Amino acid sequence: MEEEKKDKKLYIIISILSVIILLLVGYIIFDKLQSNNNDNSNQNIETETNTNTNTNTNTNTEPTSSNLVSKLDDSKDWVYDAEYKKDVKSESYITMYNETYYAKDIIAPFINIDSSYANSANKEIKEVFDAAILKYNEGVSDKRTYIEEFEYEKYINNNSLSVILTYGFGSTDVLHPKYYTYNIDLETGNQISYTDLYTIAGFNTSNIDSKVEKAIAKKLQEELKDMNYPKGTNFDTFNNQSISNYKKSVSNNTLKYFLSNDGKLNIVVNLYIPAGTGEFDKIITVE
Repeated sequence: MEEEKKDKKLYIIISILSVIILLLVGYIIFDKLQSNNNDNSNQNIETETNTNTNTNTNTNTEPTSSNLVSKLDDSKDWVYDAEYKKDVKSESYITMYNETYYAKDIIAPFINIDSSYANSANKEIKEVFDAAILKYNEGVSDKRTYIEEFEYEKYINNNSLSVILTYGFGSTDVLHPKYYTYNIDLETGNQISYTDLYTIAGFNTSNIDSKVEKAIAKKLQEELKDMNYPKGTNFDTFNNQSISNYKKSVSNNTLKYFLSNDGKLNIVVNLYIPAGTGEFDKIITVE
């Protein structure tokens, strides 16, 4: 009788332990499955985030058409650093203003497009490059002349390519940069006219002038504010002359313009400002 009680207790204990073990095993399996699901979910989120980031990064960096003009070199980008020889007297020099300038900072663009317009643009860029090298060598000799800026930017919006070269040199503390812009249709290789470009930017013949005049006034106000001119400064005189300079450049076909990567129209206007030579080329964004 006593032996039967012991066997019964042992059986109960074994049953309880079996149930506990089964519960523990089930919990471990469930926890592992949940962990895997969470990992996969996080991985999917991370992949989606990376995909979105890459999409944003690559926005407006490639043309949308499949029928594009030929490149001169298919292994290179639409625009790349020109490989022009720099015949300089020294790779660097220090001016009397205790500033150091380097020949390596003079970087010109080469437009890698097989068209007559791109060819003429590259010729002009080479001429500007040669002029900059002469100024650089002048600075090596007189320690006064310097090349503050010689750089470029390139922008692609759908099938339009814009290139802007900035060239600024000086021999005093006042710098007057010049801008050279080139706008090319990547399907034809031809120049994009000002009218066509501002149409791409969303303007038309009925509103472009008023939008430009508004942008000129805004930019002029910023320039005068930065120069701390008194309130009595005759703003209308400077504004009207600046607008006149813009209209003249449009009529004689010398206006510089381009589209930035955000698709906004930018123009170069000779602003009339009461300082130094009185007129300065400025980039103005039209909105």
